[in-house]
Amino acid sequence: MARLRLGRSLWLARGSDVPAARYAPLRGNVGVDVAIIGGGITGAALAWRFADAGIRVALVEAKRIGRGSTAASTALLMREPDEDLAHLAQRYSFARARQVWELSRGATRDFINTIRRLNIRCDLRPCDSVYYTLTPDHVPALEPRSGQR
Repeated sequence: MARLRLGRSLWLARGSDVPAARYAPLRGNVGVDVAIIGGGITGAALAWRFADAGIRVALVEAKRIGRGSTAASTALLMREPDEDLAHLAQRYSFARARQVWELSRGATRDFINTIRRLNIRCDLRPCDSVYYTLTPDHVPALEPRSGQR
């Protein structure tokens, strides 16, 4: 598999003099309730939540924790889902599309609160999102509709 990024991950501590931890390969059987494959930000967060709830969990990563897609990301937490609200509304109804967006916003808020509660050192700072279009015929899709704010 091709490497996604060279250099230091934005998710890992900057300027740290502490070398990255290394772990021995898994040998033998491990008894757990949940096994998570992949040690990126999602896998690590899930493993922490399970362990915090008292569930026996194993996190299995083939290479290095926090590398791969996580290291290649911009480390930007978006409160919006990847799919446009208008497209979701067309597919599922406006009420359900709005619920998807609200759940996404809530998940991001919870993640930020966890980062703060755990005193994770990072450049966490809120920023507004800006939506724009390159063509005038897409402007109506960006304008708020009555009752949809």
